[in-house]
Amino acid sequence: MYPQLEQEPQLEERATKVRLLSSHNNPKAISCDDRIDKKVTPPSKWKRALLRHVPVFQWLPAYNMEWGIDDFIAGITLGLTIIPESIACALLAGLPARYGLCSAFIGPLIYLIFGSIDKVIIGPTSLVALVSLQFTVGRPIEFAILLTFLSGIVQIIMGTLRLGFIFEFISMPVIKAFSSATAVLVIESQLKVLLGIKYLVPGLISSVRTLSSRIGEANMGDLIMGICAISFLLLLELLERVARNEKRGKTLRVCCRYLSTSRNTLIVLIAAIISYIWLGFRDKLPYALGSNALSSLPNFTVPSLTIETPTQTYSFWEILSELSVGIIVIPIVGILTNISIGKLTPKGLVDTNHELLTVGLCNMFGSCVQAMPSSGAFSRYAISTGCGLKTPMANLYLGIIVLLALGYLSPYFNYIPEATLAAILICSIFTLLDFKLPVRLWRESKRDFGIWMLCFCVCVLFGVEVGVSVSIIVTALHLLFLWARPEILVKIQELDDMQYISVVPGNGIYFPAINHLRSLVLKACTQADFKITVVIDGHKITGLDYTAAQGISKLSSDLCRHSDASSSTLLILYRFPGHLQHLIDVTDNLVFCESETKVKEFLTQESLRNGYINLKEHIRASIDLGYKIDIE
Repeated sequence: MYPQLEQEPQLEERATKVRLLSSHNNPKAISCDDRIDKKVTPPSKWKRALLRHVPVFQWLPAYNMEWGIDDFIAGITLGLTIIPESIACALLAGLPARYGLCSAFIGPLIYLIFGSIDKVIIGPTSLVALVSLQFTVGRPIEFAILLTFLSGIVQIIMGTLRLGFIFEFISMPVIKAFSSATAVLVIESQLKVLLGIKYLVPGLISSVRTLSSRIGEANMGDLIMGICAISFLLLLELLERVARNEKRGKTLRVCCRYLSTSRNTLIVLIAAIISYIWLGFRDKLPYALGSNALSSLPNFTVPSLTIETPTQTYSFWEILSELSVGIIVIPIVGILTNISIGKLTPKGLVDTNHELLTVGLCNMFGSCVQAMPSSGAFSRYAISTGCGLKTPMANLYLGIIVLLALGYLSPYFNYIPEATLAAILICSIFTLLDFKLPVRLWRESKRDFGIWMLCFCVCVLFGVEVGVSVSIIVTALHLLFLWARPEILVKIQELDDMQYISVVPGNGIYFPAINHLRSLVLKACTQADFKITVVIDGHKITGLDYTAAQGISKLSSDLCRHSDASSSTLLILYRFPGHLQHLIDVTDNLVFCESETKVKEFLTQESLRNGYINLKEHIRASIDLGYKIDIE
């Protein structure tokens, strides 16, 4: 037992009063003894699994009125924003507006239950729509629905097999190049809509060639409507600066914030009213309008794995052949946005496998209501952050608004000008253009700049699907190069006027790097005529495989100038981790050292053997080092 210290009566009385006051002010406060006596029962295994796979049970028990008000406001704002965005994305993918709205309601409702990132709002995105167009252009609409279904299945398989680690091989320069290239492609694809020219061709080069050949067909009415819409959106976007200005009044800042976040809804409403009034006096408009199916809620039907058209019947294998790598590219492109948004949140951590399963469920069930592929979007993330969204409950209000729009407002979507929807896409995707990063990479990391430039150019010129593949390959090759050529510092150093070759490897040394290490050491020894001891400092080595360990053992034989070991250079392995030493075979000229004193001893012996110090100096050094010299 530990001795008990005697306390002064005044201090003990004061401590008692403090405990009594604390318990009186806070009835829930309990003493340390009570906490010790009351053992906290850990949750059972099935409960932990339920909380991990169904995150709604994590935040729902703590839900309160304050969160509910914030989520309601954010949900209404996001619902009014996602409707025009969904229509624009559907038209970008070459589909009727209805398919975009179906994605906008089914995805949020599923993500409400299974989603793990609060501010991710699932729905159509211009990025996924553009990539989908590459694989479904010129084909029946059923191909887009099956693409959604197969993308969801692939994402679920990847999440079940825990293949999320693959996305850790995609670096930030690659993601930034990918998003910037996508912005360029989306903006270029909407130029034809602003000019009132209709065509659907995949690829930037084909699109630019077609646009330049048909530029004479441009319609001035569409161009004026598009320019006016872009000007309106940019003007309302400037109100966000007023909303962030603390010097302004609270009422003014709140009004400016909601005017800015609802700018897409306002421009669609204004343009639709203009079109409705115009058609009341004229039979034809000077600009093109969007088209949509009749208002009705979607039917829940499992998509058929065969497609029948008046001219041809496609079997399942023929559909896979037509979609080709689209069923792989769409899942990767969709999940990349969610991962990027998750890294922007305060936690900064994303369970990629769980996100794959969740987004896969959104796409799989989305195909049952005739939806296009969906994922998170940076524009919706910015709005949810500005509106003060607290929990995924906002998805419920968003989904209800979209369902109401599908059931009652669909006929009125026919009055929305296509140029207005193109303006919405251009302004929302423009924020993805980031050319500050490559400028910084050029100054600080030429290698990362080269990777950024390669990925950007490939995505723009040859398509996003090719760019994704090249990005993963380049990143993997980059990592292999770093493993094969780790940082190894080799230089001549002195210890008590005794020279030695210092070798300091960084990180782990594995089999691709061992030949590089041996060549650097042998080069230094050749310049020193094999007369200086080699000391490999292993305090930074975090890993060593069998091949690399055998390579270090063979390095000792490389240091033999002749056939006998007596004429070889000594190899000292200094501060190597103990659990790695057993992998290395000990030879006649290889020794392990754990302290600097032991290194001095071996350096002194080698200097004496090579004749660099005389016997008297050696005896004096031996006394300093604490070992005995026998003189015959």
